[in-house]
Amino acid sequence: MASFEACELFSSDLGHEMVDKILSDIRKLVPENITRLLPAEELDPAVLFLLQQVQDTMTKDDNICISCYIDTATPYRSYAEALKAVEGVLEVTWEELNTGHWSKVPPGPRQLYTAAAIVKIEALLRSCQKEHADRTELLHTAVKTADLGILLGAPLTNGDFSMTRVAGLLSDALSALSSGSGPQEEVSQPSGSTESSSVVIDNIPGVRGLVLNSLDRPSLERFRASHFGPRIPVKLTGCITHWPALILWTDINYLKKVAGARTVPIELGDHYVHPTWSQKLMTVGEFIEAHIVAQMDENTPIGYLAQHPLFEQVPELMSDISEPEYCCLSDSLDDNAVTEETDINAWFGPKGTVSPLHYDPKHNLLAQVIGEKRILLYHPNESENLYPHEGSFLNNTAQVNPEEPDYKTFPNYKNSVAWECHLKQGEMLYIPPKWWHHVRSLSTSFSVSFWWK
Repeated sequence: MASFEACELFSSDLGHEMVDKILSDIRKLVPENITRLLPAEELDPAVLFLLQQVQDTMTKDDNICISCYIDTATPYRSYAEALKAVEGVLEVTWEELNTGHWSKVPPGPRQLYTAAAIVKIEALLRSCQKEHADRTELLHTAVKTADLGILLGAPLTNGDFSMTRVAGLLSDALSALSSGSGPQEEVSQPSGSTESSSVVIDNIPGVRGLVLNSLDRPSLERFRASHFGPRIPVKLTGCITHWPALILWTDINYLKKVAGARTVPIELGDHYVHPTWSQKLMTVGEFIEAHIVAQMDENTPIGYLAQHPLFEQVPELMSDISEPEYCCLSDSLDDNAVTEETDINAWFGPKGTVSPLHYDPKHNLLAQVIGEKRILLYHPNESENLYPHEGSFLNNTAQVNPEEPDYKTFPNYKNSVAWECHLKQGEMLYIPPKWWHHVRSLSTSFSVSFWWK
């Protein structure tokens, strides 16, 4: 967890107007008496009491009492003390969130983490009004706190996006501060391969597939009749050529400017079923420097921002793309049926990232914004030939590796039929539910997936 030390270098030239403006905007977004929104029956009363005391400290100067249900609450004597106290709440909650399987964590502790993160941000900003601290370091600490609140927390109420908006305010302030401090250090664009993509594909070991069909901007009716309804994969061209991302994201410094300060989970290692696979939290800027721009050696694990809802976390990037109209199609025959929102995820990494052979339960449109990928696909009827892992956790992932097929251990794999798609920049691949697919990046790659029912 970040500590109060981030504020100890606050430069004397930081006017209070900047911090006051951020605090005012946060107050407009964040519900008053935030602890009352928490499910008290699921949480430790002592932790709630501690968080409430910190809130009282944040509001005492405004003559606002939001501790009506804790008449004996005594605010801390300083924002510095309050900041340390709320960090204690976050640390205790962090430990609870990381005990057991993530899917089993009830919403209460996650909501507590969100509330504590918001209170910490306010404590951090208020304490730095009184102290001398480095303003850039301050905002980096606040942005990271907000991102952890987004990644680990949960909305305080239905439809609550206050944490995302708070993170946006802080990120905007950090960007404005950086742009006002003089020319920014730019990173070099990732070096492209001297080999053509066709040569790269030819050099991939293992099986090859039949060439997948391609359609250029099919109408909704044609796409539904020929592919969505019968669940047949197809490459789609000409459908996303209007996306600003096709131009903007080719500049790695644009991505660094818009999202560089945001903390995201990065996968490290060959792929998620490899024994050395791990995850690490880092900023997008750190990821770009370490895994996109840097010349990798054999001792450096591949880093991959995989299957991450980056566009919820950084809405500015969402304005560079748009949801394809094909996502409006549904398997339901009821025109009045309630449809779920489309899951939109980012896949950003260097050449050589791999998603092992697996299937997803939803319809999938994989849009290739930057770079190229090779995808092998198998019909759901091939499942027995692909030897899915046993158990509930990885039963959608095959034991077979198409690039290193072990026919002795998996003899039926030789009976399977693969389809192959070479997905280039500006193209999309439709992958129907439960179609197996293996994905390899042929270059530095940024893809966006749209999953829907």
